[in-house]
Amino acid sequence: MNDRERILAAIRGEIPDRIPWVPRLEFWYRARRRRGDMPAGLLGLSLREVTERLGVGHYASVPDFTEREEETDMADHGLGIFNHPVLPYRVVLEGVERRVTRRGQETIAEYQTPVGVLRTAEIFTEEMLDGGASIPWTSEHAIRQPADFDTAAYIFSRLRVEPRAGAWERRCRAVGDRGVAVAYVIGTACPVHHIMKELMPVEQFFLAQHDYPEKIDLLAEAMQPYYAAMQRVSAETGAEILLLGGNYDDSITHPKWFENYILPALRDYAQTLHAKGKYLMTHTDGENRRLIPLYLRAGFDIADSLCPAPMTRMTLEQIRAAFEDRITIWGGIPSVLLCPDSVGESQFRLWIDRLVERYGHASRFVLGVSDMVTADASWDRLMYITEKVASL
Repeated sequence: MNDRERILAAIRGEIPDRIPWVPRLEFWYRARRRRGDMPAGLLGLSLREVTERLGVGHYASVPDFTEREEETDMADHGLGIFNHPVLPYRVVLEGVERRVTRRGQETIAEYQTPVGVLRTAEIFTEEMLDGGASIPWTSEHAIRQPADFDTAAYIFSRLRVEPRAGAWERRCRAVGDRGVAVAYVIGTACPVHHIMKELMPVEQFFLAQHDYPEKIDLLAEAMQPYYAAMQRVSAETGAEILLLGGNYDDSITHPKWFENYILPALRDYAQTLHAKGKYLMTHTDGENRRLIPLYLRAGFDIADSLCPAPMTRMTLEQIRAAFEDRITIWGGIPSVLLCPDSVGESQFRLWIDRLVERYGHASRFVLGVSDMVTADASWDRLMYITEKVASL
């Protein structure tokens, strides 16, 4: 079997010839190139060539947001709006005058509307760049006072979502049989999740939800057609797997809140995709223990970037049992395991040996590193995992 066949077999609940091994290498690759300490033999290679040299599947789920086709791509990220060359859609602002200013690694966007002005600011720090980051830090959120909700509602109610012709097909050809090209919809599951994650500091969001919930409800209502359009356009592509939502944590997107807002959004989209013979992935990279019963009710198919102990409270065995053979794990290796300064060599090898022995021929498991392969990860340790998997 090739990597694509292994991944799809695992998601269908079949047992592939061996576990698919698909680490997310882009952060490690950018950081090593920037620092000039790429391992011997890899200098000058593209990320695709590094992936092939390592002998692993090509990760194509969450896009590399540093890629650009046009200067204005990702300029509206401060509003949580993604325009990116591999997305299956393009977002067009209507009835809004936007001015973008760049100062070094900082991007400032101002949005003039008939009902008010919004301003966002984002920046890449040197520390972030050294770590290979692809998404900037938000230094000024869009919503800072009650009147900003009305301005945001004006902007979002006038967004136009257009199909980006051939975007998924081009990505699919680039990935080939080395992986599966996932259609990335958006990293927030629903409008209220979007407001909390993208438009406000999380503490201010929860205060606002208590003090003036009607403002949040009206903004979410104005955003819903935008979400429906993104989901509809993405579902019409040839992608077998679509990714909606992510960055859950049972202390922030706590169970009751998740049940009220995120669960219905995931459940409805999962049902839409299942009717088309497609699968729903969502990005579960936080503390999941109290959310897993809700994940099962949501009905999605793939838990992307799932991370077990010691970085979270659940062991891999506990997560597998809790998923009841209904959700595919994509991930499973804590990123600290690859860092020599965090975990000793013998402990690393024992952990990997046990994992491969137990799950090397399992269904519902795509092996990856959660959340990604970090800048300090050892190339030798990546090779060790590849060799163990290849020996099955």
